[in-house]
Amino acid sequence: MTGIQAAFKKGFFAIVLLAGVNSQAFSFPVIVTDDRGKEITLTETPRRIVSMAPTHTELLFLLGLEKEVLGVTSYCTYPEAAKQKEKIGGFAEFDIEKIIAADPDLVLSLGTIQLPAVKELEKRGKKVFWIYPRTVSDILASFERVGQLAGKGREAKQLREKLEKNVKAVRDSLGVIPDNKRPTIFRVMGINPPATIGADSFQSDAFYLAGGKNAFGDVQKDFFEVDARELVKRDPDVILICGNDEKTAKQKLLDNPGYNNLTAVKKGSVLVIPCDLTCRPGPRVIELVERIARYLHHEKFSNKTEH
Repeated sequence: MTGIQAAFKKGFFAIVLLAGVNSQAFSFPVIVTDDRGKEITLTETPRRIVSMAPTHTELLFLLGLEKEVLGVTSYCTYPEAAKQKEKIGGFAEFDIEKIIAADPDLVLSLGTIQLPAVKELEKRGKKVFWIYPRTVSDILASFERVGQLAGKGREAKQLREKLEKNVKAVRDSLGVIPDNKRPTIFRVMGINPPATIGADSFQSDAFYLAGGKNAFGDVQKDFFEVDARELVKRDPDVILICGNDEKTAKQKLLDNPGYNNLTAVKKGSVLVIPCDLTCRPGPRVIELVERIARYLHHEKFSNKTEH
């Protein structure tokens, strides 16, 4: 278990318990601006919350709001208890009628693909808070805003501060790394045709915090398809693909002509990380950063004790 994982298990839950004593003092009404620039006003603590993304579900459970969560998506698999909640859809398609029937005080949404559902819910009178974080700092700031809306402002602030310390710990371990010394990382988002992330994805920022850099970080997009010839031309140092079966994930690349000629694939410089860590801009994003940092610069962490 890494130091960051241990901090979650040992440190933060103690913070939640202590902060919980004073959380009722958090005053309403509150006005919080979402990533559309829209002000969301709540006059009292929400007792009925629907989460439209695993990111929000993880945060709500971590803040001790399990009882307030009425509905989640079919992708909300962490923590384990989230699987028992009522399902209101996937990530792009939702049962709007089921959400309306649940009569939530607050709906939490994420990403541009959900905006049509957000507009429909708002048209029908629901309060929807929407985020689309582009950096790790954006992610941590979003925790505090959600916490304010949910009546857990103090707990969320302490979570943010704790994770910021964990980011600093990684930075301190890595030291200063010039751009020309940072390994380039290609994030596999699609195999045939190849697809990846650009500068607008939070994962690009996570790579940089981990001492690497996005092989396509010069592209101002979040997700896009890549010309196979351009991928070969850039020939990234490391390939990052998400999955739970490392052997299978690596074999997919070896079997595909768009990837098997890349130096990183030939050398086995392929990092496989579970998708629920890689793709979610949630509370475990710092664990993602640490995993990548240890892979890229293991020598800087080899003398540090694992917890």
